Amino acid sequence: MPRWLVVLWVAMGALVVLVPVGALAAYIYVSGKVHEDMRFPSDDVTVARCALDPATGRPVAELSVTSGAAREGTYTVTVEFRDEREKAVDRGTGTVGDLAVGATGRTAVVGARAYGGGAPRCVVLDAEFESTEPVATATR
Repeated sequence: MPRWLVVLWVAMGALVVLVPVGALAAYIYVSGKVHEDMRFPSDDVTVARCALDPATGRPVAELSVTSGAAREGTYTVTVEFRDEREKAVDRGTGTVGDLAVGATGRTAVVGARAYGGGAPRCVVLDAEFESTEPVATATR
């Protein structure tokens, strides 16, 4: 086989491998740059207090929500209550409605059943934001 044919096959093989790898690397780089300033509603939520209700023995998470959104809206937060082994024992949902831009609201999430022993740990699993302001539409 002629030497130029071997060189051609090696060059073609390298291109077949390197072009997709380069394209994937470029996609990952650009995707990271596009999303680096992205905010998530869970960034606005803080667990202010996590304890047991002395009367019922159920876990209670007191949440503080400071709106970083561009519009007024409602936050719906799901909290998971965990034991000392980090095992999920219960879940609950709380809502802070009509929170203005930059304002802080509070809510309490109470577990559905009494907690075994020790102090619970409250973890924000998910937070959703829904704007209560109508979106402006262009008319002609």
